[in-house]
Amino acid sequence: MKETQQHLLNTFLSLVKIDSESYNEGKIQAFVAGELKKLGCRVQVDNAGKKFKTTAKGNVIGFLPGTIKSAPFVLVAHLDTVTPGNGVKPLVQKTEITSDGKTILGADDKAGVATALELVRYLQTRKLPHPPVEIVFTLCEENGMGGSKNLDISLIKGREGLVLDHEEINDLLVQGPAVNTIEVTIKGLAAHAGVCPEKGISAVEVAAYAIAQMKLGRIDKETVANIGLIQGGKATNIVTEEVYLKGEARSLAEAKLAKQTAHMKACFEAAAKKFTKKINGKICCPKITFNVIKRYSAVNVSKTHPVVKAVLKAAKEQGVIIRANASGGGCDANVLSGKGFTLPNLGLGVRNCHTVHEKLLLKEFFAAFEIVLQTVLNYKK
Repeated sequence: MKETQQHLLNTFLSLVKIDSESYNEGKIQAFVAGELKKLGCRVQVDNAGKKFKTTAKGNVIGFLPGTIKSAPFVLVAHLDTVTPGNGVKPLVQKTEITSDGKTILGADDKAGVATALELVRYLQTRKLPHPPVEIVFTLCEENGMGGSKNLDISLIKGREGLVLDHEEINDLLVQGPAVNTIEVTIKGLAAHAGVCPEKGISAVEVAAYAIAQMKLGRIDKETVANIGLIQGGKATNIVTEEVYLKGEARSLAEAKLAKQTAHMKACFEAAAKKFTKKINGKICCPKITFNVIKRYSAVNVSKTHPVVKAVLKAAKEQGVIIRANASGGGCDANVLSGKGFTLPNLGLGVRNCHTVHEKLLLKEFFAAFEIVLQTVLNYKK
């Protein structure tokens, strides 16, 4: 095994042995900050950790000065893992690394963290001409991107680079959806369901009518929507007074997301109007509370963007075919896109994320490092 590959592997193995489930990233935050300092980076830790419950102070930002004049190249990876992620025992095999089957491996996203750390070490030891490099290690990506949402971007000078947080090396994610979480409360009117149901307004019926009129599932090639949670009711002999629903809409196009969200709201409003009726001489109308929470923005990086072209060129030199693709999920790239960053997301050779069957394919992992390295070395702006 080449020296660089062995260093990369050793760094990865050290990282996965550090417990760092979401909200418990204190140990790994301290470790990577220390490693970046040893490698000659100026290191800052922001105060993101104060914005939500975590053992870490904040996101770690490392700055490696460049030897050529250029804007900095930004590399982003997250420090946290899903559960069960404590006590990981990595098993190194000929072509892959797995856990012992009792936990996840943590390659999501410690493969990305290891890649960024090894890149800095490589640039420092080889004395190669390179642009400034900024490393951003975020907290709580797995639980809603809390780190990137609260990242102090004033500490970061660059605005272009890569997120290192995807599975297959053959994918470079250049598009990802904007997502709205939708919460709806319907308040009807309770009544005895056996004695005088006509004196009630069933929130269940209102909800059912609204959903029946609603476009859900695959709306078009860029847009999806779903109602995933319905709660309400107290007893079978009570006309249900209140129902709570929670869903979401996603789209690669912000305008389409706005249109779908407005459509869903209109369906609830139409249902409220339909079930308005006169009870004891008084007009009674179901009350609808429709709340929209913007979870994150869309990622839309042009396939002709210099970073994308540089990745594809570097991949070709490694004999790897990479496709610039879209994703239906979200990651730090989405949040940071909304803050003005341009960050395609590169696959690192991970499989079966978020399961105890997770593994890291060494051939892809090593090739991904070379692709990142060449992309950085060729970057100049």
